Amino acid sequence: MTSWEVAGIATLKDIAHQAGVSIATVSRVLNGDTTLSVGAGTRERIFAAAEALNYTKHQRPAAPLSGTVAIFPWYTEADENTDLYYRAIRWGVENQLTQNGFQILRVFPGDPWPEKKSIRGAIAIGKYSAAQLATFKALAVPLVVIDQDVLGAGVACVVPDFTAPLQAIARHLMSAHPQHIGMLAGQEMTTDHEPLHDPRPALFSSAVVAAGGTRPQVFTGAFTTESGYATMNQVLTTLPKTELPTAWFVASDTMAIGAIKALQEHGVKVPEQARVIGFNDLAVGRYLTPALSTVHVATAEMGQAAVHLLRDLLSGTYTQPLKLTLASTLVLRQS
Repeated sequence: MTSWEVAGIATLKDIAHQAGVSIATVSRVLNGDTTLSVGAGTRERIFAAAEALNYTKHQRPAAPLSGTVAIFPWYTEADENTDLYYRAIRWGVENQLTQNGFQILRVFPGDPWPEKKSIRGAIAIGKYSAAQLATFKALAVPLVVIDQDVLGAGVACVVPDFTAPLQAIARHLMSAHPQHIGMLAGQEMTTDHEPLHDPRPALFSSAVVAAGGTRPQVFTGAFTTESGYATMNQVLTTLPKTELPTAWFVASDTMAIGAIKALQEHGVKVPEQARVIGFNDLAVGRYLTPALSTVHVATAEMGQAAVHLLRDLLSGTYTQPLKLTLASTLVLRQS
C-alpha cells in the first residue's frame, strides 16, 4: 500500500484516468516528487482531478518524536539550589521530557553551547534580555521560554497568572476592615545585566484601589531572605509608626521569610499587628511560625506545559509562537 489511500470515493486509478496519465505519475506528483519531469499543465490536471474527486491524502501515523532537547536554566546549578522555584520548574520539564522519550541536555550558564545539529528543540527557564533571546533564536530550533512573557519577541512561552491572585490578595486584605497596605517588591537583572520589569507592583496597586483601598506603599529590594529582612528593617526604623502598613504583600516567599523575622524582632506580631502574604508557595513557608500565606504557582505544571508546547511546535501542530498562562491561586494560612 502506498502512502496514499482511498478517502471517500476516489483512488489513484480514478485520478489517473481523469487526468489521462499513469497511476505512477499521479502518485509521484501528489507526493511532491521534484525529480519527476512533467509539464505544468499535467500537474494542474492531476491536482484538479484530485480536488474534483474529493481525494484526501492519508498519511501514515507520525513517528514518535525523539531526539535531544536542550534545557537552559538562567541560574547556575549552585544558585539553583538556593532558589527552589526554578529548580521545581526544571524538574517538571525534565520529568515530562523523559516521559515523552526525549534525551536531555542541560546547559547551565558557562557551559559549552550546543551545536545546532545536535538538538531538536530548546526550553529556556528564567528571564532574558533581547540579545540573549536572539542568541537562542539563532539555534534555529523550536524554542519555549518559561517564566517570561516573550511572545512580543516572537518566542513561545509559558507564564504564571499574576492578575487573579493579586486581586484575590487585595480583596482578602480589605475584607475584614480597611488596611494600610504595603508591598515588598524585588528587582531582578538578566545575566547580561539588563534590568527586568516586574508587572506585579502596578497590578497589585490597581487591585488594592479596585478593592476600596488606597494605593499601597512599595519598597524594593532583592529576591532573597537577607534582602527581605534588610528592607523590612529599614522600613520599620525609618517610617513613623502611624505610617507603617498593617498588611504586606511580599513578591516572593524567600523575601517574606526575612520580612517576618524583621517584624518579629521589632515586636510587631504577625498576623495580629501585621499580616503578610508571600508568593511562590515554597514548602518551607508551611513550617514557619506563623505558617506563611502565599500564592501557589504551578511550577512543575509550567515545566510540563512547556514540553507539551514544544512537542506541538516540533510536530507542526502550531506554526506560530503562542503563550500559555497557568492559573495561580491564593493559599491562606496563619500569617
